[in-house]
Amino acid sequence: MKRIEIFFAVLIFCVSILQIQAQPTPPNGKKWEKVEALSDEFNGNNLNTSKWAINVSTWIGRPPGIFKQNAVKVKDGSLQFTAYKLSSPETVNGNRYTHAGALVRALKSQTYGYYECRMKANKTFMSSTFWLINKRNEGSGCDVRVTELDITETVGVNSNGASWVNNTIRNMNSNTHSRGTACNNTPVGQEGGKAGLGEPSWKGYHTYGAWWKSKDEVLFYLDGKFVYKIKPPADFDLPMYLRLVTETYDWNPPKAGQDGMNDTAANRTTYYDWVRTYKLVDDNGGSGQNTVAFNNAPTTITPQSSYTFNLDYQASTDREIVVEFWSANNWIAQQQVTVAKGQGTRAITVNLPSPPVAGSGYVYKAHIRPVGTTWREALDRDQVNNVTVENEVVFEDKVAFKNAPTTINPSSAYTFDMEYSASAEREIAVSFWKNNAWVASKVEKVSKGNGVQPITVTLPSSPAIGVGYAYKAHIRPTGTNWQQALDNDQVNNVTVVSANPQLIANGTYFIASSVNNQRILARGLENHSARMHDPGNFNDQKWTFAHLGDNVYTIKNLGTGRFLEVPYARCGDGENVATWTDANDNHKKWKVIANGNNSYSLQPLHCLQSGLDRSGGANNANVQIWDFSTTNANQKWKIVPADASKSNDTLDRIVGLFPNPAKDVVTIMGQYKGEEIIVYNLLGEIVSSTIAKSDQELISISSLETGVYIISIAGKSKLQLIKE
Repeated sequence: MKRIEIFFAVLIFCVSILQIQAQPTPPNGKKWEKVEALSDEFNGNNLNTSKWAINVSTWIGRPPGIFKQNAVKVKDGSLQFTAYKLSSPETVNGNRYTHAGALVRALKSQTYGYYECRMKANKTFMSSTFWLINKRNEGSGCDVRVTELDITETVGVNSNGASWVNNTIRNMNSNTHSRGTACNNTPVGQEGGKAGLGEPSWKGYHTYGAWWKSKDEVLFYLDGKFVYKIKPPADFDLPMYLRLVTETYDWNPPKAGQDGMNDTAANRTTYYDWVRTYKLVDDNGGSGQNTVAFNNAPTTITPQSSYTFNLDYQASTDREIVVEFWSANNWIAQQQVTVAKGQGTRAITVNLPSPPVAGSGYVYKAHIRPVGTTWREALDRDQVNNVTVENEVVFEDKVAFKNAPTTINPSSAYTFDMEYSASAEREIAVSFWKNNAWVASKVEKVSKGNGVQPITVTLPSSPAIGVGYAYKAHIRPTGTNWQQALDNDQVNNVTVVSANPQLIANGTYFIASSVNNQRILARGLENHSARMHDPGNFNDQKWTFAHLGDNVYTIKNLGTGRFLEVPYARCGDGENVATWTDANDNHKKWKVIANGNNSYSLQPLHCLQSGLDRSGGANNANVQIWDFSTTNANQKWKIVPADASKSNDTLDRIVGLFPNPAKDVVTIMGQYKGEEIIVYNLLGEIVSSTIAKSDQELISISSLETGVYIISIAGKSKLQLIKE
């Protein structure tokens, strides 16, 4: 691509570049045709209700976020969702809601095509999303099922605390889902992909696109560039509806003062500049397309009396292209040119009456129109917002890591934000070290000025869990080496930890209600169905947990040797739970998550939107799966060690710890009075020990260094602790 022929004396912070917004190259004999019913520039003051609807009757939001109409507005050329905290909690269908989100859905469905939006995420713990989903009840036979295509889903604030959430904030995150099937031979599950944005999703606009090409192929595009391909878990051949949603996730809960909800309304808002949908049609040499887009338009410039812009265009016949230069509120100047039928890139120079004053809020606008008409007849438009005019300044050569994490998960690559200032074009080198030994490095060039440069260091293999890692960086003249470094920075005491510490130690347990003393059993008497029963010291009430990784377990009944499962891999509300003779499939494996003090929830791996549930919360109830909610008491369980040498009729014992990760203190649960609790470092050295005074012991860890530790209870149960 050609670059704008303007030379800048300075780049202020991170220069954001608007990429070409265009559809993928269509197959031979085909062309893209815009689907107006699924496209909107949001240039008015109200939502177009012939295309879109606010909210949906079958879903009011995942607690604690509820969809509110007053969170939705069309203003300043964009669709805006503004998240906020409710003035007082609301309870609907037994669920407690504390925060307002938003949902806008398309009224028309479509199958294959190209779907894209230009979106700027909100800066809160809530989401900003762009996706499609079908309506299950519109199918028949084996097409009574759910397919979901998530083009991107992100959050703006990491209230979870886990490092992987930081990656979610900086990525385009896509997924394909198959669930709620009516036929056993229809596959269920999900397949996903990710691509780096180079900045947090809330920092600027990005264009997220997906070419739903066929029933088994979806191509994904970020800022006009192909980034990855996904093969869905089942045939994606059912019509789906577009959804634009801001909601809450159970893995990123609200956290008072740290979730972005006290921020400005602007930072709590998700902005959709536009949504565009296309379908493939036969190319018979007809009218063709008329499009225009800025090519690499800069968002930081110096004061000048003229600026040259490159415009990519397609014209079905001779057309006029107009480029305008605006302040925050007023037109300043424009230039009009005529282009011939075809496509290409045209350089257009706009002459201003005087150089613009330093400041922010400037805008570039462009449109393509029939010859001899006005802006009202525009066939396509493009716009670059948030342009800053800066006077020339003098820079020192400096480099520093920006918010580099000291606790990371194993990965083959890590991206670091490097704050820098450069007096001329420079090189920044970032390296990854282990115990003073170099592992890998990456060098990137930066222009004169200052900003934040993301640099990704690719490692030969994922680092082992442990301590002693470090990051190093320096800035130097181009074409030199580390010996000519002008400035450097270093982050020491980096620890690599498991992405998800094991919550439940391998062993045999009772699975008990969190609200009464009944337990789950499964026996031949009830044809191996799982149900609640009064406690007793019987093997059919005991379950052996075996950790498979990522807190996924097989759960085996000690009495029958059969494994807890959802029969026939069903995935719907009210499906009964039973046992089977093997645990080879995902519907026989269970994800365990912590859900409050001394409580856990279990989710079938094939259907993670559901949770293990006591039907109606009744005594002697069947055990079933229902739509998962962290606030549903029927889905909270105590996992109690089944120690034959102890009294098994008490339900207040658990092997676990919270919080994890922890900073100052941690509570150890499940030990008996008099048992020894030992804390080891990863070298196997004892760093502290104490004798339990009760079954919940509070231990200070404030004196420990950041890293990973192993906690042993009576030399048996071993749990991993992350010290922040």
